[in-house]
Amino acid sequence: MKDQVYCWIFFALLCFSTVTNVQAQDSLPCSPFSCVSSGMFVTAGSVLTFVPDAKAWTVDLRDAVQADGHDKLMFDNYLQYLPAISPPILNVCGLHSKHNLRKMIVREGASYLLGAVLLNAAKYGFRVQRPDGTAFNSFPSGHTFTAFTGAEILRREYGKEYPWVAVAGYAVATLVGTMRVYNNRHWAGDVLAGAGLGIFSVGVVYFLF
Repeated sequence: MKDQVYCWIFFALLCFSTVTNVQAQDSLPCSPFSCVSSGMFVTAGSVLTFVPDAKAWTVDLRDAVQADGHDKLMFDNYLQYLPAISPPILNVCGLHSKHNLRKMIVREGASYLLGAVLLNAAKYGFRVQRPDGTAFNSFPSGHTFTAFTGAEILRREYGKEYPWVAVAGYAVATLVGTMRVYNNRHWAGDVLAGAGLGIFSVGVVYFLF
């Protein structure tokens, strides 16, 4: 029962981004809901990673999730790219996006480029050990960043006219983040920070463009 409670709490925190971002408006550089969710995730992830008492909670979560010794399900290695490749595919298939295909691809590429710089600076600057002990590049989660960046682009390009696209994108991204914890590849703080970083990067690029 304890491990189920931990999993549901973590899953609920990630799902909060879906509710806030799908409803967000883009009239500001970083829409209010996007600012709140990205800031909340990065802050929460940092606290859970670097504050000892909070870090203890993530260790308890890891221990609870891994208590049954389950096999890893590695489909998240591929699923992370689904939100990223979806925006241009949906455009080609006839769904009306906010920007034309060329402008959308430019914004998407710039978002990933900016985010990758920030992501790797954090990964190799803080050098947080992964929960499975394999490396010291755990914080933030790159898989989660990739998935949430794509999900936020889907929301901005298609969310107003096709809300289901935004919901689907964030559902996939949430599943990817959850699987990183399930597979013992990341701490909960890594996943929250990766999600926030993805949302933030898209907000900055859309403002600059």
